[in-house]
Amino acid sequence: MEPEHEMSAANPDPAWQPVGDAVARVAVRHDGKGGMILVRPNRSLTRTGLLVATGACLSALLPATLLCALLGAWPVLPFLGLEIVAAVSAFAWLARHHDDHERVVLDAEQVRHLRIDGRRRELHNFPRYWVRLVVEPGDGERRTTRLWLRSHGHSSELGRDSSAPTRTALARSLERDFGIATSHAGAP
Repeated sequence: MEPEHEMSAANPDPAWQPVGDAVARVAVRHDGKGGMILVRPNRSLTRTGLLVATGACLSALLPATLLCALLGAWPVLPFLGLEIVAAVSAFAWLARHHDDHERVVLDAEQVRHLRIDGRRRELHNFPRYWVRLVVEPGDGERRTTRLWLRSHGHSSELGRDSSAPTRTALARSLERDFGIATSHAGAP
């Protein structure tokens, strides 16, 4: 299986199948003995859109800065400079996290959970036979349902950056498509 395989609307792979209502966020790929689940947070802004938005913000702020400098309104310049720094920082953070995702790779022997979050990569390995999917129900007001892969005292949260419908689709897929035992429990 190709762990680095990317799924996109421009290059649909018939092996990837969307799950539930979370069509763009959870996809499953099966092979004979296992498979892979790819979970992406909701990203409505493409890389091109991000560049266009950055350019639009800077094209509005830079002329305003120059105009204030030419008119002698120098006390405004530090604030406009801070706005430019804040805008560039926000867009840089979005660009760094654009490819964030989680991958659950299942084979006959183990379940691997890889989370890519900006520059940070977390990998958790669990024995396939002993791993359990634990569903921690939310209270409805402040917390939503959380999912955990657990085995032998180790745990890894699934779908941390995903919406409740995406986590529900992920739990269904792990239980139904891959036979991962599910239990409902309290806090980890």
